[in-house]
Amino acid sequence: MEAELRRPPLSRRRRGPARIAALAMALAGPILAGACVPDAQDLILTQGQIDERTAFVSVAPAQAWVNAPGIRSVLQRNIRTGLEQRIGLVNDSAVPGDNVMMLRTRNGVSGFGRLRFESLLASFGGMPQPFGAVSSGDLIAAEDALGPYLWVSRDFGDTTCVLGMRRLNSGMRQLPGDGGVMDVVLRNCLRGTAQQALAPILAESIGIAPIARDGQGNSRLLSPLAAPSAALVAVPGAAR
Repeated sequence: MEAELRRPPLSRRRRGPARIAALAMALAGPILAGACVPDAQDLILTQGQIDERTAFVSVAPAQAWVNAPGIRSVLQRNIRTGLEQRIGLVNDSAVPGDNVMMLRTRNGVSGFGRLRFESLLASFGGMPQPFGAVSSGDLIAAEDALGPYLWVSRDFGDTTCVLGMRRLNSGMRQLPGDGGVMDVVLRNCLRGTAQQALAPILAESIGIAPIARDGQGNSRLLSPLAAPSAALVAVPGAAR
């Protein structure tokens, strides 16, 4: 009888676990809310952030978009505005950094437009070595059969490094995918002249779409019928 008198009332016994459960939910609420409802800013990505999260895949050298000599590797990816390739070139120099061509297309853009130095290099991840201190005022304007291009060189003993860039449109040559414009950036260091180092970005290398390559990564045409028509290469503004 005394034991029964010392037992708390039924209502108090039921209220204790309920209070503990309510307290646990109150403490867990903010944690759960933070885990399940992300900040709206986390859901908004810039074009650059989207590109950074898009991985490159390796493709065969025969699928390179240009006929540059000495191709060693080709990486490619689809981005929201078009396609991108990074072509690794042979590098026999001791200058830090890789010899590389970076190419990016933009879909549905038919106009040539102005080539902007800073924005172009920013879209490819910044200035390659050893051109970190180069500004737009250092660039030399030149022209070949495909039109204008910009370049600058640096000498390291018997080695010449060049940074070259240009923009092509679909009237100059057939472009990959639905590209209306293709931007090209070259970093190339070799034992030779600046003109030799610039060869991968000049008209002879990028004026026509590649057909096939030998085991050393050099381009070759399979037959005369495989070459593009003269009209496609020589007449700006011609239909694709």
